[in-house]
Amino acid sequence: MKIALYVHALAATGVVRNVRLLAADLTARGHDVELVTALPGGAGVADVRHHALLPDAGGSRLLQKWRAMPRLHAHLRATRPNLLISAGNHGHLTVLLGSRARPGLRRLYRISNDMRRAALGTPKGLIASTGRMLMARLLAADADHLVLVSPTLAEGVPPFARALAAGRASVIENAIDADAARRQADFPAPHPWLEEPVPVLLAIGRLAPQKNFPTLIDAFARLRQERPARLILLGESRDDARQSLYRRAAALGVEADLLLPGAVDNVFPWIARAAAFILPSWWEGSANVLLEAMALNRPIVASHSAGNAAALLDHGRHGLLIDPADPDAMAQAMARQIDPATRLLPGDRIDAYDLSGWSDAWQRTLARFAPVNRPIDCAKGRFASIP
Repeated sequence: MKIALYVHALAATGVVRNVRLLAADLTARGHDVELVTALPGGAGVADVRHHALLPDAGGSRLLQKWRAMPRLHAHLRATRPNLLISAGNHGHLTVLLGSRARPGLRRLYRISNDMRRAALGTPKGLIASTGRMLMARLLAADADHLVLVSPTLAEGVPPFARALAAGRASVIENAIDADAARRQADFPAPHPWLEEPVPVLLAIGRLAPQKNFPTLIDAFARLRQERPARLILLGESRDDARQSLYRRAAALGVEADLLLPGAVDNVFPWIARAAAFILPSWWEGSANVLLEAMALNRPIVASHSAGNAAALLDHGRHGLLIDPADPDAMAQAMARQIDPATRLLPGDRIDAYDLSGWSDAWQRTLARFAPVNRPIDCAKGRFASIP
């Protein structure tokens, strides 16, 4: 089957890491796969073509999407794939409008993030919420099939819930090659803090409201009143978020113990040396970084509203779950997890989210569109080179 796999950009995000895994898997199974992006650049996948629709990354993300739409339409007419997979929420609008009037093309939307965002305290506006619900209806109506990365993404979203009930949607939770993660962690410490005795708390994600880093800094300041610790936030900033977080830390007297190095290509040496990993997000889909921390058996504190975090941690048996709006509870959980005497480790929980099951689930879903082109291989061997 000829498949176009669309994502807005090959940035250092969990969505893109999953896209790259999916492209490698589908190619290994004999499909003719092309990665299509709006923006140029980024690390591709061996033996998979990459076509960028735009020559540069100029303008806002919304403007980039509008510029990409007619180019996507022209590219699809020229290449004539059988199936177009929109792999992340940021690409859905471009696919929805840019793939119209293409006879015979079937569309699959992978819903990668929460459209409801229902946790108390979540920053959201009525207009944006209404727009997301409208988009959910449009995607469900347009799709030949939907893939949800967590069952929580259908809660309170009737179009997705109806699609699941009707068999027009599947839940395929994210997975990870734990052995590959451990190999990629086997590098020198990327920062001196990670070699010193003061415990380091680590969080990873774009410096965006979704990730709830201001509350995390408030919680960290409470923790610092009780004991020494440091906090590292890995992730890109598209505006003044980095400066804003440093100002907040300075006002609380913890600026010297906060580090924001930006995005990094290999997060695993950072995770492996952290005393604990924190996922304070207001919302998520299925957070790759949580799987990555589980693979390296780091103590975890996660928001109960962060997508399927509660299920991943088996409802508190393999990590601590907290209210993202409660900095005191967050501080107490972090204090417990950086203390070797009280910490709760994930153990072998990651084994429930191995790539073999994920790969087979995708293959069953794609069997709706065309016959399987190649017998199933051992999944582990196919992903060893994909970070």
